[in-house]
Amino acid sequence: MRTLFFWIMVMLPGLAMAQAPVRVMTFNIRFNNPGDGENAWPNRLDMVERLLRFHQPDLMGVQEALPGQMTDLSTMLPDYSTVGIARTEGGEFSAIFYRHSRFDLLAQSTFYLSPTPDRLSTGWDAALPRIVTWARFQDKLTGKSFLHFNTHFDHIGEEARRQSARLILRAIDSLNPEQIPVLLTGDFNATPSSSAIQTLVEGGMTDTRTSSLFPAHGPDGTWTGWTIAGEPGRRIDFVFTKGAVATYRQASLAESFAGRFPSDHLPVMAEVDLAPPMATTGLHAHNDYEHNRPLFEALEAGATSVEADIWLIDGVLRVSHERPLNPKATPTLEELYLRPLALWVAAHGGRVYPLTEAPFQLMIDIKADGEAAFAALEEAFARYKWLPVSVVLSGDRPKDLIAAQEAPFFYLDGRQEDLAESRWRGLMPMVSMSYRHYSNWSGRGAMPGKDRDAIRELVQNAHAAGATVRLWAVPEEEAAWQELKVLGVDWLSVDDLPKGKAFLE
Repeated sequence: MRTLFFWIMVMLPGLAMAQAPVRVMTFNIRFNNPGDGENAWPNRLDMVERLLRFHQPDLMGVQEALPGQMTDLSTMLPDYSTVGIARTEGGEFSAIFYRHSRFDLLAQSTFYLSPTPDRLSTGWDAALPRIVTWARFQDKLTGKSFLHFNTHFDHIGEEARRQSARLILRAIDSLNPEQIPVLLTGDFNATPSSSAIQTLVEGGMTDTRTSSLFPAHGPDGTWTGWTIAGEPGRRIDFVFTKGAVATYRQASLAESFAGRFPSDHLPVMAEVDLAPPMATTGLHAHNDYEHNRPLFEALEAGATSVEADIWLIDGVLRVSHERPLNPKATPTLEELYLRPLALWVAAHGGRVYPLTEAPFQLMIDIKADGEAAFAALEEAFARYKWLPVSVVLSGDRPKDLIAAQEAPFFYLDGRQEDLAESRWRGLMPMVSMSYRHYSNWSGRGAMPGKDRDAIRELVQNAHAAGATVRLWAVPEEEAAWQELKVLGVDWLSVDDLPKGKAFLE
């Protein structure tokens, strides 16, 4: 019972942080045209409602919505408020629906896609007036602010579409001096290779279909014409992002109801993270036993290397710095690291830090019985070898077993003397040494020259062997960290994670 309670208390805060993506949709709902016959809006209302209630977008940019359709959508979505005005009196909206239980609206406006965006106007070679609705929101879950733009480009004027893209980019720059995350949704009446879409991409917008960490779902095309679930070559509806935004999933939602479609466009939805966990390159989380939530505190600080101390007791790998007096009350390696790390990776697009492909290192400090612990580690990792993690063994290192692996999975945390052995080439990503082996300098005043030379020599030899360098027991003083950084030491091994993160950033 105690182990279950411990598991719940450790996991919940970290997983709550991991589960804050935003589902953003663009949906051209097709205006209420009685001439559409069986596809007229009253005959599609039920399909639209079922689709939206199932997929539950947090934000939705709609196109072609007439006033009566806006009312219908608001009725079926009671947890949502709207932003936007019609482009003409009684005309179509390019509105944003947002879940008001999650987002606070901070600012909003609508402008025209024309050389005179502040008043009703038709731009360039467009056939109709076109608009952009934008809003600034704050996410109640994360406290982060972001901008959402929603639009509908002209269906005739190619120059109008290109100029509209340029105008939107200028508006984003003007409204976003802090460079907060940006979402852009819409029916662009343009394919990915068009000059309008290329203008947006060259201007820093990212197409979520190509940036999605999990493979995009559904047909590539988004135009149905009422007859086909995504006509090939007709991808004209997009969800774009800009800034530090991770896209986990993206889909063209190709549901049909007995062969009928909710609209002549497929809705497109992306699951994005507007506040993704960011890697702090070179931060090593040392002394896990000093933290209440060791893995999650390290991940929240962006550590790219995490250290776990383990003991093999009665066939079970327990996490503890000292041999535990009550092993059954001590969490296992799977409970404290492997299982939560697997859930974290699954929640972040298959990566530890979604915006970087840099490897994440899990150092396992074997406190005793290295060979027996190695066998237990092989068993423990049997279900977790898919994790994007480099596992480095330290402490009582089973060096011969590491060297004998047919397909390397476990790697060696090296020592200075290991640098002379060629067999560790490719198997020793890191060399760890005690700082006290080289210096007693406290971080105040100047480091003695001989100490500096000794550390520099270690770094040069390790780098020549393809290994990084970590020193432990370093004074947690910024002057000491700065000196080691100048000397080329790769890892900042710290107990005070927020302090280390602030220094490296």
